[in-house]
Amino acid sequence: MLGKLTLGFVLLGFCGFATADQSRASGGYIGGAFGVTVFDDGGFFAGLNVDDEDTSLQLNGGYKILKHFAVEARYVDLGTYSVQGVNFDGTATSVHAIGIIPFGDSGWELFGQLGLGTLEIEAAGAPGFDEDVVGGGIGVRYSATQNFSLAVQTDVYVWQEDSTGIIYDMSVGGTQLSVQFIF
Repeated sequence: MLGKLTLGFVLLGFCGFATADQSRASGGYIGGAFGVTVFDDGGFFAGLNVDDEDTSLQLNGGYKILKHFAVEARYVDLGTYSVQGVNFDGTATSVHAIGIIPFGDSGWELFGQLGLGTLEIEAAGAPGFDEDVVGGGIGVRYSATQNFSLAVQTDVYVWQEDSTGIIYDMSVGGTQLSVQFIF
């Protein structure tokens, strides 16, 4: 089964290079993504039992201003993690600038993004708190038609925790499969 899937993606890739340019020069879009995330505490919870992996769900909407540039707003459920059996949930709301490099007229493009936003953390039985975050990532996208594309992307949200007087660099990042509906 895995071999057939791999062969299918390879054939899709070769077919993509033979098609006309499917990416639009500009226009609005909405999309979503699903993936795997990992929480990195930067040593803040050293010595404690930490469950640092979960799944993520993302909703986004944006506007491709030029063939090489877009702006996008995102809401991401980053998953549930635990420290010593206490669960906490992370969500991020952010705005991103996206640089795009199309691969000729193939429908394939490489993209990178930088953004700013807020990470909301809610722990079971404790008040939640917000952190300002910087987001960044890279991915590759294939536009199957002018109105639909698939992508694989890696994103990370980073912030600093200094409530103890020591600065810890923290992050939540992951890899996602995403879809876009372009209008």
